[in-house]
Amino acid sequence: MPSSEKNQSSVIQKEWYFVRNGEAHSFLFAKDYPFEIDSKFRSKITGEDSKIGQIVNIHPVEDSIAWEIITREFGRRSLRLLDHEKMNDRNVESNKLTVQNIQNLKEVVASGKSRLFKYSCAYFIQGQPSKILPAKKELLYLLKKLGVKTENKRFSDAKIRNKVIDGQLDGVYLDPSSVSNLVPINHGYLFHEGGTFYGTCEVSKAPVFLDRSVFPSSHQLVLGMTGFGKSFFVKATMMREKITRSVALKIIDPLGEYGQLSKSIGMQSIDLMNQEMNMFERVEFLSIKENVDRTLALMITLFDLNNEDRGVLDTGMTKMYEQNEDLNFLRNFVKSSSTETHNKISPIFEGSLKKFRTGRNPNLKGDLRIDLKNVPKKLLPFYMLLSLDLIMRSDESSPVNLVIDEAHYLLQESVVTSVERYIRHARHSNVSMIFISQSANDFLKNGPAITVMENCSIHILFRHQVITDEMVRFYSLDEGLSNFLRMGAGYNGKHSTALFLTPGFTTILKFQSSKEEIEKIDGIPKG
Repeated sequence: MPSSEKNQSSVIQKEWYFVRNGEAHSFLFAKDYPFEIDSKFRSKITGEDSKIGQIVNIHPVEDSIAWEIITREFGRRSLRLLDHEKMNDRNVESNKLTVQNIQNLKEVVASGKSRLFKYSCAYFIQGQPSKILPAKKELLYLLKKLGVKTENKRFSDAKIRNKVIDGQLDGVYLDPSSVSNLVPINHGYLFHEGGTFYGTCEVSKAPVFLDRSVFPSSHQLVLGMTGFGKSFFVKATMMREKITRSVALKIIDPLGEYGQLSKSIGMQSIDLMNQEMNMFERVEFLSIKENVDRTLALMITLFDLNNEDRGVLDTGMTKMYEQNEDLNFLRNFVKSSSTETHNKISPIFEGSLKKFRTGRNPNLKGDLRIDLKNVPKKLLPFYMLLSLDLIMRSDESSPVNLVIDEAHYLLQESVVTSVERYIRHARHSNVSMIFISQSANDFLKNGPAITVMENCSIHILFRHQVITDEMVRFYSLDEGLSNFLRMGAGYNGKHSTALFLTPGFTTILKFQSSKEEIEKIDGIPKG
């Protein structure tokens, strides 16, 4: 064999790499992946650099084998939960959430909606020997940042090198929803393409990118005690969604907490206390009965109406809407039916509340904040429901994020039925409602409020002083997660943590903000 050919085939073996023809080669074995990977995942790692690439092997797994793998993984993770001493151990919590995610995978594979693939991968780096290890460290850092766990093996054994080159790698079992989304069964991760950065998954240490539009319902509940980070979390994520998804942002602000955010975004501020309108005007996308119920709910929040009063108004408003009559018809009907009822509601016709029937309803399009900080607490349910009513009438071409702070004011039984009605119609109007309240228990007091909870796909739970049995049942909380909500969730001076629940995915979410973001939200630069 000529000497030149010998030189071409010669290999110099080093501990962490080998050299062929003067060029060094090294590898990283991929041992684990995030729960989801977007279509740009590989380009983020390899880019246009011809010195960095992937060796990939992927093939489908037979259904019977896939079922055995999932069952084995479920059992293995479940057994880990039995072998622990401390309920609050973070590894225990990680395994609990992992078991839940595997259970979700088990259901979609059993239903035939998905299947498993065995996916094997190694990342290779090649270049000058003096630069190979720094390049490898940089790649290792990037993979870790994207949530990929790797194994860096020594190459003192030539079998390792041959195993990589021949493609006979140990793989992980994946459930791909498409060619660009690879979903493994062994830990949680959320990465929606085009999603908004919500924080870091404490289970996988990987970033969580959420796109609410992909869920069956795009509504969200953010619940927790005052002072533990929920309002700031909403302000920051809404500002991020404003940038990433180009949504129209609308805020019902009972306490006046969103002034700085409104100023930073350039939102219009509206004071309903000094504005005339017509709360009796029919909402086109509601039926006659729904319009009657909606208007009656507003009347109930203004006046102390008994069952007889409600019956008179129900009948009168039904006739008014059915026959396209004006308010004089309603006034005359009520007066002829019940003098007592007429006397109770007379301010709406001729007194201090006449402004709620005389004007034209404003078209609340674009980014806006309804500032209710000067409204007396007794009237907040009325003004908040009226704000919701007016916003739902606005005709937006872009998606809408509607933030409702202090949502417990809307949970009175006479009011929450209207909220429940609007949350069902919101999907068709491209509106996502974000409810903020002080406790999940606020929503667990009556049927319509529970329906509101069930219509929210995204639940984010911060610190809760009281964990009731109803709350444990609704969220399937075990002792560890209950203790986390009582003692661990919330802001700790550096970052916030919360229990994050969406369809098919549950984790403990870590949330942080930059100094620039904090200044835009609160107007206070942090040191």
